[in-house]
Amino acid sequence: MSGADRPVTGFNPDPERFRQEVCAFLEAEMAADRTAGHADPTDRTGLDEGFERALLRRAGQQGYLGIGLPSEVGGGGRPPSFVAAFQYEVAYHHAPLVDTAVTLAAVPLIEFGDPEQQAALLPPMLAGEIEMCIAYTEPAAGNDLTGLTTTARAEGDGFVLDGTKTLITGAGRADHCLTVAITDPTVVPRQGMSMFVVDMRAPGVSVIARPTMARYCLWDVRFDVVHLAAGALLGQRDQGWPQLSRAVEAERNAMFSLGWCQRSFDDMVAELAATGRLDDPMVADTVAQLWIDLRAGWRVSLSLLDPGASRVAASMAKVHLTELAQRLAQAATELAGPAGAIEFSPFTATGPDGAGGRFCYEYLFRVDGPISVGANELHRTGIAQAGLGLPRR
Repeated sequence: MSGADRPVTGFNPDPERFRQEVCAFLEAEMAADRTAGHADPTDRTGLDEGFERALLRRAGQQGYLGIGLPSEVGGGGRPPSFVAAFQYEVAYHHAPLVDTAVTLAAVPLIEFGDPEQQAALLPPMLAGEIEMCIAYTEPAAGNDLTGLTTTARAEGDGFVLDGTKTLITGAGRADHCLTVAITDPTVVPRQGMSMFVVDMRAPGVSVIARPTMARYCLWDVRFDVVHLAAGALLGQRDQGWPQLSRAVEAERNAMFSLGWCQRSFDDMVAELAATGRLDDPMVADTVAQLWIDLRAGWRVSLSLLDPGASRVAASMAKVHLTELAQRLAQAATELAGPAGAIEFSPFTATGPDGAGGRFCYEYLFRVDGPISVGANELHRTGIAQAGLGLPRR
């Protein structure tokens, strides 16, 4: 189904026109004859690095990557609804433009970086010429980053970075890394951590692949006596916690998840229609309930475009959509029948007819959603306290 033929999305006219423009761009870029030969099941995007970097540059040339950033830093200066439209279409097309350098690092760089750092990094980020990763999580510090042990010891005008980060998306391809480390071990971590931009090719930086059950790899990033110049410090020393909080808040959004959910739903309905199973009352009942859940996801996601949207709404969207993605994948896998037991990634050339294998892949792939970017249990606790006024336990 082309972008113009899809049901009404809920965007206002201007961002809707932009969404259709992005859709046309991605339909051409992600066409089967373009992705053929570029499958890489070990990468989270499903595509090889050459394809990803080429698409990143073309999206940068179109001005899409920084569409919502201030014009004074080279961005498009458009409202959040344009960013949402771009992110939705990227996810819907499974395009490798989700964890871009702009998505992960532009906000902390703009808000906390000095003019030299901004001049060095923002232009190539907006042009799609570099990739970045964010390395926050550690083996003993996942949802609670106050337990981190990575240190950045002052030495001369710079720092010496030591420690290990784990389960990092895209570290095997990244040119730079945004990370946090303890710079003052005499105080509690929230008062003594700092944020750094690290060149991934610097001596002492190494990455180790950690395959997941969906076959794509996350990465460990090891810093072994990595010497950092003073210019690697982003923002103020020992102010990494509030900077980290702002960076994570900016990274969270609902539109990627919404795009994935809508695509899963559309693929499932198309497969069921093609095989004549939508006439089954039990199948129709399942599809109807998932459609209701999806429309609820649209409503909460669009509410986040309101400047006064609360953090509770953001948590609601995160919980609802990551769990809906799992329900969609499970339902589609079960309804696909025997084909649902055959797994292959979206860009693999071989596989069963129809979308059965794709559904099984989604079933494995969407396991991490409720865990990453804050486990859903923590978000529910925040919703209970801030949204419902329930007591902290």
